[in-house]
Amino acid sequence: MVAHRNPKHRAEVAKWAQDLMKRRNFYVLDTETTGVGKGDEIVQIGIVDKNGEVVMNQLVKPSRSIPNGASAVHGIYDDDVADAPVYKDVYIELSKLLAGEVVVAYNMDFDWRMLQQTGLKYRLPDIRTGKRDCAMKQYAKFNGKWNGKRRSYVWHKLGNAVELEGLTVENAHDAVGDVLMTLALVRKMAEST
Repeated sequence: MVAHRNPKHRAEVAKWAQDLMKRRNFYVLDTETTGVGKGDEIVQIGIVDKNGEVVMNQLVKPSRSIPNGASAVHGIYDDDVADAPVYKDVYIELSKLLAGEVVVAYNMDFDWRMLQQTGLKYRLPDIRTGKRDCAMKQYAKFNGKWNGKRRSYVWHKLGNAVELEGLTVENAHDAVGDVLMTLALVRKMAEST
């Protein structure tokens, strides 16, 4: 491995992860979607608590068909969500669960945008969480690979980050599989010195 550009940044992320693991609780969230565009919606929500207990594994029926390209990534097809609740029917449970809580996601910007835009389709207010943290951005600082053109640390895909840290990639692109890998990555960063 190449030396870290700034070992102080790696130590800061390790402290962030250690502080997170010392909390009474926090949640790790992931969504699977119909795509990545402005009109796309959530088709699965996965959430685990700090101990890795699954507190939500919910398929969500979108307002339109799931495109084949999205299904090829996450393996969720229209038949899988045919009897699933729509987002507005999951919203209250999701809101209660996350209200005021610290929430971590691998690429929080994307998952948060998907929660907002799916909620907007049903005229629902944003979910009121506590602090939201992006494990992907934290891992980029932890790993330390630098992109000179962008003048920032390189973001890694979740599976790649997990492999780089010697962890096992399991059930990638399943919301629960992804949150369990994200939690394992946070724990690994917390254990580093």
